[in-house]
Amino acid sequence: MPNRVKILLWVLGFSLAAHLALLLGPHFSLPVNLAPAPILEARLTSPPPLPARLATPEPPRAAKPKPGPVKKLPAPPVEAAPAPEVQPHAKASPVVEPEPAVPASPAVEPEPAAPAPPAMPQRVTTRFTLFKGLNGMRVGRAEQVWKLDGERYMISSVAEASGLFSLFASGKFVQESRGKITPAGLKPSNYRVERGKGGADKTDTAEFDWNAMTLTLASGGGKKTLKLPEGTQDLLSFMYQLAFAPPQSSFVKLQVTNGRKLDSYAYWVVEEALETPMGVLNTLHLGKHREEGEKDTEVWLAADYHYLPVKISQIDKDGDGLVLLANEIAITQ
Repeated sequence: MPNRVKILLWVLGFSLAAHLALLLGPHFSLPVNLAPAPILEARLTSPPPLPARLATPEPPRAAKPKPGPVKKLPAPPVEAAPAPEVQPHAKASPVVEPEPAVPASPAVEPEPAAPAPPAMPQRVTTRFTLFKGLNGMRVGRAEQVWKLDGERYMISSVAEASGLFSLFASGKFVQESRGKITPAGLKPSNYRVERGKGGADKTDTAEFDWNAMTLTLASGGGKKTLKLPEGTQDLLSFMYQLAFAPPQSSFVKLQVTNGRKLDSYAYWVVEEALETPMGVLNTLHLGKHREEGEKDTEVWLAADYHYLPVKISQIDKDGDGLVLLANEIAITQ
């Protein structure tokens, strides 16, 4: 046997003896004040059979309650959502970014309506100078009086020649209109005009029956009844009707009777500064396109005097006529 092997066996045997001596020999106590260490004993024996593993008891299960009879509840009606339409080869719509909020613009106040004319006074007396012809020769005078009594009105107009002309034109030209004040303005009940010294052949009248909507005209001893259009005025009241309802446009249409006939007149309207003996007045000038051989009446209404007539031009068939120009207005409230 080689020496190296012998030496290895001796070392193993010595090591085994030392371990047995330590395990089986007397106990030694060390000079240290420590608690004695437990004795360890090791034996090389075959291991005993393992005891059978006891089954771990499962915890008792809670008894499940028997289910009661199940009530069937009707399912709530479900509306089927309509299936989206799918268009073949549809292009995806571009994403639209929301526009920035625009601050609300301040409310625009409506333009104020045209001011209503002032309430008519109780009495107005307007005095006119009467001119004749294209040269404006002074030939007479005229006076118009407006009276208001509650809902009733009366307008009178008297014109007469003066000076040398009174030798050739005797008598007076008198007009009178009576009626009622309504929300729409004047509603005449009767109109009367006298020419010269009067008499049946020189007097014309118009009777307004608003219930039956008829107009009865009497002239030269004859009489006729016509259908009465709404808003009809007489030759005197129509000028004061415009004082209650001044024209708001450049055109106005009126139904007017002179006691002999009933005509429809279409007037144009313009603003005009008018020179008068009382100074320059702001007026509305109403007139119509006159055909040759046709009579015409033009009126100027003073805006600063309740839209009262301050100039009246009456042209005859020959193109000649009379002009009344106000020189004084006396107002009684």
